[in-house]
Amino acid sequence: MKKIVFFLILCTGFLYASGQEVYNSSGKQGFHKKTKKSKGYDPSKLVLGGGLSAVFGDGYALAGISPIVGYRVANNFCAGVGLGYLYQKSPDWYFPTLSDKYNIVYPNVWARYTVWRGLYATGAYEYDIISLTEPIPDGITGFPVNTTIHVSANCLLAGVGIKQPLGGRVSFFVEIMHEFLQEQYSPYVNEPLIFRAGVCAGL
Repeated sequence: MKKIVFFLILCTGFLYASGQEVYNSSGKQGFHKKTKKSKGYDPSKLVLGGGLSAVFGDGYALAGISPIVGYRVANNFCAGVGLGYLYQKSPDWYFPTLSDKYNIVYPNVWARYTVWRGLYATGAYEYDIISLTEPIPDGITGFPVNTTIHVSANCLLAGVGIKQPLGGRVSFFVEIMHEFLQEQYSPYVNEPLIFRAGVCAGL
């Protein structure tokens, strides 16, 4: 099932990648007029957007949303902050017929560097605040009892993405990332690849 989700997302990314970067008011390809560079804060370089995460199959489920705000520091580099929410469900290690459930809030910082046209490298640091519910054996009977604990995890993600304009300053993106720290309570532990898709807009 994960392979099917990956294939659909990847196809969507490549279909959008066949378009152009700039459009005029008639919808035809065009170019921005050159303007005098201004110093200091430039509202036109502000970036707003959000991402979605979704993976399902084999007793595993993951769904999330992650709004972001950032600033285009240079033509090929932007960075910013975000605040996300993630729900995850997976089979328990000791009781495979039962599930571990995560509810996660994660403030984060991120950066993107455009390598070529819509292709970019991306990275993010997340501090995950986690509410974890898992079956734990009862001390007397040994039967599993759902228990909720509150933990946290540091997550360092990096990967590549494809961005394609949908019109004007609005773009669609697809990202493939990997989480490198693999801490015990990381929602990405033992997951080799992470897929994200979303929309961003430069104002």
